[in-house]
Amino acid sequence: MAKKHDESKILEKYGPMLKKFGSEVGEAAKRGEESLVTMSKLLKIQFDMLGVSLQKEKLYYEIGKEVAEKMIKGTLKIEDLAKYKKPLAEIQAAREKKKKAMSKVKSAGKKKPKKAKKKS
Repeated sequence: MAKKHDESKILEKYGPMLKKFGSEVGEAAKRGEESLVTMSKLLKIQFDMLGVSLQKEKLYYEIGKEVAEKMIKGTLKIEDLAKYKKPLAEIQAAREKKKKAMSKVKSAGKKKPKKAKKKS
């Protein structure tokens, strides 16, 4: 019987502290989860931007190859390169869209987490 009495005294003494500790651990875990989600979104956008950059480099390679061939033949005309204007503009627009998405995710991740309400 003495053991049960001692346990209840310990629980009375340390119970509120343990509840507070439990809620703080829960809040920390939630913040960690939120930052992990934000990081994964940012990584996905960065990989998408890398893909767009690779498309751009491939297009630059094609332009350079065509320019070099026509220069050697002496038939280079700027008008011939007009067909690359639209794809370049599309790639640039895609890149800007990804940049905006990244800044949006970053700014959403900077929001301060809500504090838990204290229980009386």
